[in-house]
Amino acid sequence: MLTAVAASALCATLLAACGGSSDRQETDSDPVAEADLHTENDPVHPEHGGKPLATGAPVFASLYPDATLDQPVIVADGSDGPGGMAEFTTAATPDDVISHYRRLASEAGLKPVMAMNQGNARAFAALGATGAEVQVVASRDENEATSVQLTWKDGR
Repeated sequence: MLTAVAASALCATLLAACGGSSDRQETDSDPVAEADLHTENDPVHPEHGGKPLATGAPVFASLYPDATLDQPVIVADGSDGPGGMAEFTTAATPDDVISHYRRLASEAGLKPVMAMNQGNARAFAALGATGAEVQVVASRDENEATSVQLTWKDGR
């Protein structure tokens, strides 16, 4: 429980550090299902195993393969670019989750700026030259599932 609280606090700090947005909105419908309505300019990312967390989301903002969203994705669009936050659960280990998003961030040209391992919690953050960024916090819960909080910004 303490690990989940620490992970939540870290994620909140990371989200605050990526800049605020005045155009915040929470989607009422299933955002992953909405992402299925993509166009040629907004492809699903099957090569990475996950669907975008929001329409137009970068590849590093996709749902972990076989994960389940815990609540609707929060999306925002501000002066520093579109972004959002998602919470989901997976059977994968925290190390596997962080490795997956580290690879996606690297493939998208983002550079690691933070990594943390503390108890059952793992965290990772990466930043791109145009302001794109991703932060991922993953921790194992008492049911042996991994709870993940992912925040992203596409940058300008």
